[in-house]
Amino acid sequence: MGYPFQFSSIYQKAIEAALSSNWEEALKINRKIIKTEPQNVDALNRQARAYMELGKINLAKKYYCLALKFDPYNPIAIKNLKIIKSFKANGQSFISNGHTKLSPSLFLQEPGKTKIISLLKVAEPQKLSVIFCGMEVKMVIKIRKINIVDMEGNYLGVLPDDICYHLLRLIKGGNKYQLFIKSIKVNSLSVLIKEVFRSKRFKKQPSFLEYSPNFTTKDIVTVLDNNEAEEDNPEEEQDV
Repeated sequence: MGYPFQFSSIYQKAIEAALSSNWEEALKINRKIIKTEPQNVDALNRQARAYMELGKINLAKKYYCLALKFDPYNPIAIKNLKIIKSFKANGQSFISNGHTKLSPSLFLQEPGKTKIISLLKVAEPQKLSVIFCGMEVKMVIKIRKINIVDMEGNYLGVLPDDICYHLLRLIKGGNKYQLFIKSIKVNSLSVLIKEVFRSKRFKKQPSFLEYSPNFTTKDIVTVLDNNEAEEDNPEEEQDV
């Protein structure tokens, strides 16, 4: 059975407030939902996140604990309670002026080693509303595509075909990558992909090349093919 119209509307407003980082408004809307539905775990998680972003960590902890009371295995509440505990243990502040405090080097872009990618077929806004910038995510490799999921395996989006093909070859050759949420909007999600290990097979090949109007995916593949041709010999294979 679907929700009554007035409820579906207020849920949508709650999600939009979170995605637009309007945390004060998010508190007001989710408070209304919780008053009517005290066991609504999604609203409890959103309320906790809003308090977290506003620096009210004890209240954030309270609402995440309430979410776990009604859903003991809720991955969002469990994950964020661990984050709160970690920051408190290290004496660090999670919040700065209403925004999550991130490592200054997290989004530092290094030529050839990092790239910001907009995902396709992104998850519904309700799922996007509980993730945050700087959150680490991971790749799930399929036969011809790469899905992006959170650390609990929840689907967030898929990489564009040209980037998929490019990364699949590099990963198969031994390269390793880390991914972080870069920006979140309604029906839009981008990630930062960072090379953290380059294999001998691609020692002269940067993970990401600067695109120019005359540079295409075909050129990337040609460079990779040439690179493999140079190093693909019996002695090299034995060393790998």
